[in-house]
Amino acid sequence: MTRTQRTCAVLALTAAMALSACSRQDIASEPEPGGALAEPVELSFYHNAGIPEEQFMSQFGNYIREKLPNVTVKFIPKDKTVSFPEMVASGSMKIDIFIDSIGQIGLKGSLLDVGLHEDMTELVKKHNVDLNRFDPGAIEAINVMGGLYGLPISNSTMLIMYNKDIFDRFGVPYPQDGMTWDELTELSKKLTRSDGGVHYVGYSTSINHYLRMNPLSLVNVDPKTNRASLNNEDWKKLLQESMLNPMQSDVYKQVAAELKSKWYKIPYLDEFSKTQNTAMFSFMYGEYEWLKGMNYDVVSLPSFKDNPKVGSQSYPTYMFITSTSEHKDAAMEVVKLFISDDYQTRMSKSGGITTLNNDAIKQVFGEETEMKDKNIKNAVFFNRPAPAVAKTRYDTFVEEAIRKQYTPLLTGETDLNTALRTAEEEVNQKIEAEQK
Repeated sequence: MTRTQRTCAVLALTAAMALSACSRQDIASEPEPGGALAEPVELSFYHNAGIPEEQFMSQFGNYIREKLPNVTVKFIPKDKTVSFPEMVASGSMKIDIFIDSIGQIGLKGSLLDVGLHEDMTELVKKHNVDLNRFDPGAIEAINVMGGLYGLPISNSTMLIMYNKDIFDRFGVPYPQDGMTWDELTELSKKLTRSDGGVHYVGYSTSINHYLRMNPLSLVNVDPKTNRASLNNEDWKKLLQESMLNPMQSDVYKQVAAELKSKWYKIPYLDEFSKTQNTAMFSFMYGEYEWLKGMNYDVVSLPSFKDNPKVGSQSYPTYMFITSTSEHKDAAMEVVKLFISDDYQTRMSKSGGITTLNNDAIKQVFGEETEMKDKNIKNAVFFNRPAPAVAKTRYDTFVEEAIRKQYTPLLTGETDLNTALRTAEEEVNQKIEAEQK
């Protein structure tokens, strides 16, 4: 072997060793589930969304059985006749893993309220879970609640769904990713009209979800003071520019008056998918049954012109290992399953939004769904998530109070300053009454 050949051989061997080391390092960053499961163990699961056992097994149980045969899965259904705090207080059940979304865990009667949460920081260190693998927003959203109480297994965001038939009917160009709220307002004006005896509106939203995930990162209730502070310039901007401006017209006044007795006050799911008199509707992403049969597509949520490409706050779902679990290490092995590249890739293909900061997993998003030919991938990942803010058990008070002001705002019976002041007073009175 010549000197040149020996040099090339050494370089090739060095490169191979370096590649091998990189591969080992990549594997180490994704800890292998199952290490603490040498012995059989039964783990109890509770999903706070109240899904049936069949759905739970399809989403979680069957995957656990496939990957961790030593784990016996016990599903605890949500009992509609008994509250969660009553179930916990009775001592009749012990939950190892609790599953819920960021918007629910802090509400009255949920995980944090009953004290079943536990900071998982030490378990994360013990099991070599690299938090840098996650989308930072998904970790931030739980940390602002007071600690690393859970690990995110899926995510969601708000999008604009639009009815292409209404746009085609009136010859209006479809919405696009990256619009500002001003641009959406102009589109909405062109589509809000009466035609053929039908009142069409250009835009509506789910008030509850939009306030909970609002892109200005405004807290509904300050978790330190337990007070709402709504009558200020930030809240005025949020409501005026992204909620009221797209809805202001004589036609919308009539629609708002007609929906006055409905709890949602403005066009909602039925108006978008059944009546189909609503051109654009912002809602949390999902493959919803009510979209089937519609000629629709989706685009990213608009942004404020002084904060481009910032969408709604993230809305992750987490797995929480409870403070009362007697099998915390075994439970952690299960959690690691659902944050693995394998599961996240499967989920991404089937239309779930990954919580991992992994472009390869994002690229296969929606490939095995009926939405694969729509603009869903671009819409979901176009914006950066707005910074997360803490949710409280009183947030629903704010949603209810602002929703109550919506009809008088749209019909001109009140102004924004009065509406926000009234809502703020109502919320704080409710909080004080609850604390007595």
